[in-house]
Amino acid sequence: MLERLRVGPIGENAYILPGPASGPGAGEGGCVLVDPGDEARRILDFLDGRSLVPTTIVATHGHLDHTAAIPDLLEALAARGRRARLAVHAGDAAYFGELGEATNRELFASIRAIGFFKHYWKGMPAPDLLLADGDAVPGSAYRVIHTPGHSAGSCCLYDGAAGILVSGDTLFRDGVGRTDGPDSDPRALAASLRRILALPPGTKVFPGHGEPTTIGAEAAALGLGAS
Repeated sequence: MLERLRVGPIGENAYILPGPASGPGAGEGGCVLVDPGDEARRILDFLDGRSLVPTTIVATHGHLDHTAAIPDLLEALAARGRRARLAVHAGDAAYFGELGEATNRELFASIRAIGFFKHYWKGMPAPDLLLADGDAVPGSAYRVIHTPGHSAGSCCLYDGAAGILVSGDTLFRDGVGRTDGPDSDPRALAASLRRILALPPGTKVFPGHGEPTTIGAEAAALGLGAS
């Protein structure tokens, strides 16, 4: 089962996805870390307390409130002789690497939160792995569902067998992702929502902010017909 840590001043949810139950790497303490948006030290302490080591860090999208702890986490892991791959959808690659500072600055200026950017920005590494729709998330049972709208490369992570969707900022409990950013697209978000809300109604949804919900509850609230 995944575990959740609420981090940072705006209550961003970082998630730890379990490693494979069988096959290569099973039982070795590997895990996938999703959206480490702040409090790198606290995240590391949480992982250490469970003897877990992230082999992959996935950003459901590139916005800084979901990625700000990545540089410190990678540095701390490297000091221990460990390396985690950074994975993001190709559509949000510009939030990382050489373009990362300008891209995040533009976003946070556009939503009148430039103070957040100035406080949290630290040089962001380029991704090691560019994800695409349908890809397996390395080291886990999850697959990528590309859900553009909140950003061009926004993704959800889905484990159909477990009935779990990690929804990033695409879908919340009683809400959906904002679309006032420079690379947002309300029509794309509407299409993405129709796609994920067609998943089984009992699917548990773990969003980027706020409390968990279900596909059925959110489909009903949005009038899209699930029950």
